[in-house]
Amino acid sequence: MTSIALLLLRLVAGGTLIAHGYPKLFGGPGRKPPEPLTKLMGSNYAAAVERSGPKGFAQALQRMGVPQPELAAYASGLTEFGGGLLLVLGAFTPLASAAVVVNMAVAIRKAHWKVGFYGQGGFEFALLLGGAAATIGLAGPGALSVGGVRRRIRKDRRPMSPWRRRSLVRS
Repeated sequence: MTSIALLLLRLVAGGTLIAHGYPKLFGGPGRKPPEPLTKLMGSNYAAAVERSGPKGFAQALQRMGVPQPELAAYASGLTEFGGGLLLVLGAFTPLASAAVVVNMAVAIRKAHWKVGFYGQGGFEFALLLGGAAATIGLAGPGALSVGGVRRRIRKDRRPMSPWRRRSLVRS
């Protein structure tokens, strides 16, 4: 059951991060998401993609006083999109989780702290995503993941220790 719970957490948190990272990386004036993505995300998503993009997000970061806003915009978009994808797959979860936690901490401090925890613009959503990423990073991705499969393959290929061989011979 734990692996199913971790899979569900990875799909929801990672999928949400992907949805938020996509406009930051691939959006901009005149840009539209693919039609299936628009249908999946809802009617507001196409407008969000067109409003955002690396340049638009960098301008917002500059207004917040973030240093090197262009670099920060790409880093944040890549962390959300790429980190979300890695979380969904359950691959390189310690790295992906750490990156997402740092990204959400910066978002909380720079964009949402003034509003407070609750309400439009509050930091509850960023805290939830950061907490989910931290949980996945601490618990591991579970057996139903790329990381889980890689662990099983490595375990099967590992040479048997002398102690394990002796216990098999005795049984």
